[in-house]
Amino acid sequence: MRRIEDQTYYEILEVSPTATVKEIQRAYEHARETFGPDSLAVYTLFNDQEIKKIQGAIEEAYQVLMDEALRKSYDQSHPHAVPGLKEKPPEIPAVAVEKRPSLSFTDIAVEIGEVSYRGTSLKQLRERLGVDLATISAETRISLRVLEWIEEESLENLPALVYLRGFLKAYASSLGLDPQKVIDGYLSILPDPRKK
Repeated sequence: MRRIEDQTYYEILEVSPTATVKEIQRAYEHARETFGPDSLAVYTLFNDQEIKKIQGAIEEAYQVLMDEALRKSYDQSHPHAVPGLKEKPPEIPAVAVEKRPSLSFTDIAVEIGEVSYRGTSLKQLRERLGVDLATISAETRISLRVLEWIEEESLENLPALVYLRGFLKAYASSLGLDPQKVIDGYLSILPDPRKK
């Protein structure tokens, strides 16, 4: 196994250079889960310092590959990472990758993972993925208005719980998220009588 610092961002997330935003998001969530604090197998193979280094590399790879401009710059400055790209064009200088503080490893986990999938965090994630609500509506056949109510957490307008679960599952699947985590996280914001 090659050291993490010798791997390209594509190798770190285990995606191809032609991966879509959804594929990168899924790979990132899988990598984050694999090297997360609850992964006993990983903690028997690596020490804490190695895990932190791997988590940092996963986060950096995710930040760059999810940002179209950063990804293009990375591809051009690392031609070996992208088959078919011979060399960096001379007019485009190598650019140091800036980290966006809003996408730190722990912030993403809070927004979209272990803590809660709320309507606002689902909307933020959807926007980061560059997917508009009309696309999800067309793909899932859920009305645009219901999707807006879900993202706005408009509890008084949400459909019956049995329908809401199905809508959340379809919404999550269309973004490549774990449907059960989305359902559990979202339903945790509902008042108790609604959950019964």
